[in-house]
Amino acid sequence: MQIRLFVVSALLAGCVSEHVTESRMMLASAREPSCELQLVQADMTGIAFGQTWDLLGYVMISNPGVQDPTAAPNRATVRARACAMGGTAIAIAMNVTSAGGGALSYMVLRPKTVPAATTF
Repeated sequence: MQIRLFVVSALLAGCVSEHVTESRMMLASAREPSCELQLVQADMTGIAFGQTWDLLGYVMISNPGVQDPTAAPNRATVRARACAMGGTAIAIAMNVTSAGGGALSYMVLRPKTVPAATTF
């Protein structure tokens, strides 16, 4: 819901320049700003998603032009923020284009961590 509100408000406002926001869902140790990230397909509505991935947060980019989610400038913007969140992978959550511009939302992911066993 939060992403949809962001996209709608960005498109209705007729953004004239790129706008980048992030939303963190859980804390993780930051990685180097130029860390390697995998681009994965992840269906967050599937049962396997929660068993496979920790959702660390989202990076959202709005721009007055049509956007390519894999374009070098978008990758550089997302990489720095996703690495700072501790991500090891990203997935495209949403790609919206309208007359007013475009908006992209990336999920920042890491493999699901298994809690350590409790010892007595």
